[in-house]
Amino acid sequence: MAKVNIPIPNDFVKLILISQGHLGGIKTSKLMERYVFGTRKLENIKVIDIEKTWEKFILAARMFCSLKHPSDAVVVSTKTFGRKGVLKFCESTCATPVIGRFIPGTFCNNQVKRPLEPRVLIVSDPFADKQAVIEGSHVNLQTIAFCNTDNDVSFVDIVIPMNNRSPVSISAGLFILSRLIRFMKTGEPLDENMKEVELFIYRDPIELEKLVEEQKIIENANITIGEQELYEQEEFGNKAGWGIEPSLVSTEAVSEFSDNWKN
Repeated sequence: MAKVNIPIPNDFVKLILISQGHLGGIKTSKLMERYVFGTRKLENIKVIDIEKTWEKFILAARMFCSLKHPSDAVVVSTKTFGRKGVLKFCESTCATPVIGRFIPGTFCNNQVKRPLEPRVLIVSDPFADKQAVIEGSHVNLQTIAFCNTDNDVSFVDIVIPMNNRSPVSISAGLFILSRLIRFMKTGEPLDENMKEVELFIYRDPIELEKLVEEQKIIENANITIGEQELYEQEEFGNKAGWGIEPSLVSTEAVSEFSDNWKN
């Protein structure tokens, strides 16, 4: 493969490391050995080469940009935690999302309710989305897949070596690919506003409830601390003689002060 002309931003490297996208499985399939950088001795987990992952990201983005109509690319994810990332990716790139259960015959049977005739297929996991990959091979679709070290890459044209078993890792991969596509099409900076990756990450409803409860506890604690500080300031002011109640000031003292001021 030719040398990559687009250098990988440091923010993307940090994102892959934080999301554990560089960590594969314990086993390695024969065709995925070329993407393995090394092995962790303690856990015996394969470590994926980030440079080769970046090369495949660029190749996949170039294939996507070669389409005349972005809607000719279909993005599939049957995993629950991959749905939000797919929807956000399609919103960003105008691709066609297929989430949830993949209906057999979507690509090769015109009798189904909503048949599709795409030109490019993107899947988050070639094992979980096996039905879509097989049907894509029947109609000669170019397939892009996020593959772990132990995945079977049959019928996959472009392999993006990355951890596809982590909700955060899949979301990070789709975010990086969408940024590359927009960079090639519009020249938008790659590492601008990296906080948008949060919009790609799936949040479990139970986890969201816990976050809301924690936020309420923090807000209540801040209110209590603020009231305590205000009370302490008032007490300190009264002791120092700053806060004097009007009832404690005699009318005679006020009139005497006003007479002296007039004179």
